[in-house]
Amino acid sequence: YRRFKVNIDGNDDYAAMEAAGIDHSGKWLLVLGDEPRANDGTAVLSEDGADTRWSTNSFERLRSALGARKPFAGMLVVTGDSDTDGPFEQRAMNAADRSSAAIGSLSLNPPNATSQRPGMFFVSETFANGLLMGTGMTVDQLRSQIRSTSAPVVMDVEGVTLTSTVEREVFEADTENVVAMLEGSDPVLKDEVLVISSHYDHIGISTTATGDDVINNGADDDGSGTVSVLEIAEAFAQAAMDGVGPRRSILFLNVAGEEKGLLGSAYYADVEPVVPVAQTIANLNIDMVGRRDPTYEGDQPDNYVYIIGSELISPEIDALSEMANATTGINMDLSKRFNSPDDPNQFYRRSDHWNFGKSDIPFIFYFNGTHEDYHGLGDEPDKIDYEQMQQRARLIFATAWQLVNQDGRPEAIEDWFAKAQAAGGN
Repeated sequence: YRRFKVNIDGNDDYAAMEAAGIDHSGKWLLVLGDEPRANDGTAVLSEDGADTRWSTNSFERLRSALGARKPFAGMLVVTGDSDTDGPFEQRAMNAADRSSAAIGSLSLNPPNATSQRPGMFFVSETFANGLLMGTGMTVDQLRSQIRSTSAPVVMDVEGVTLTSTVEREVFEADTENVVAMLEGSDPVLKDEVLVISSHYDHIGISTTATGDDVINNGADDDGSGTVSVLEIAEAFAQAAMDGVGPRRSILFLNVAGEEKGLLGSAYYADVEPVVPVAQTIANLNIDMVGRRDPTYEGDQPDNYVYIIGSELISPEIDALSEMANATTGINMDLSKRFNSPDDPNQFYRRSDHWNFGKSDIPFIFYFNGTHEDYHGLGDEPDKIDYEQMQQRARLIFATAWQLVNQDGRPEAIEDWFAKAQAAGGN
């Protein structure tokens, strides 16, 4: 979301509340469901004037609040009363229909009272103005102030009490991780394993689109990673057939449930690993390597990849990556733009490598960055940069080759995970 002119991920809002001395713990959050617009009606948060996911995807608002990492009672989303938006009741029912069509939240553990996600309700401007009566402000006045200042408006509404009742339906859903193992050739080192991973799930059917084209195909996220894992596996299998197979074993892991909370990799790492996690020397995770980031700031837009993890966990694995890049002649820009637990995007913890990292397993997360089709219907195969994806896969193969054939395993920095947690939050 950093491509937007204004940060809409909630961080600015919560920073503004903290600056104003407002503690939202245990309170209801009242937020506007639309976004600031220019005089011609176009959205001002995006570069092209199109509506952002803040107003087209209701979960973005809830996720922004959950990202604040403080407990809150629930969220009220203000939906306009104007005739141009259609009757409020009809729009509220449409939103409810879209929500009921979604699969909901998933967890590896049975739900309990503390796992219930806060409720989100759509309310009219008339209702919201009633709640705001004691503040002397109205929804229209808040919109005008936000539009004129391009900054969040926060306030604590005193003297208002809200209660709600939410009914929850619990169900079980079955899915599969897809695993392939190539056994190492060394009689001792073959008991150690390198995991090369991607996720093959995506976000499903759009709840806002109409017509025939409603499936989010996820060509980049993470079709590109899944295909790369298969190609790398084929190359290693061919090497083994040619008599020059890897000394250590390699586990090629395509997981499900990444988009619902890294569930597939959590199941592998925490519940049923094929090889004990302690015998895993590293994880090379591939998630979105088929496109270009329009905000890339380096000097090789045709030959780059973001690497996350690397020297923050293990200087050795970072050096191996640099060496593979140079000795193969790929000479890719190994950008570390997002390589920090303080990165506001939190890419550091947003893919399946994180479930290996929490067990002190060194990892490199390979990533091309987000783009205008991220988690959208436009993430289609014809937009993949296949040449660049191939170069990234070659780099990962070369790095993996070194890891599985050298004498020692890369060492992780002591307590690095605890430090990352402290820096980036839980």
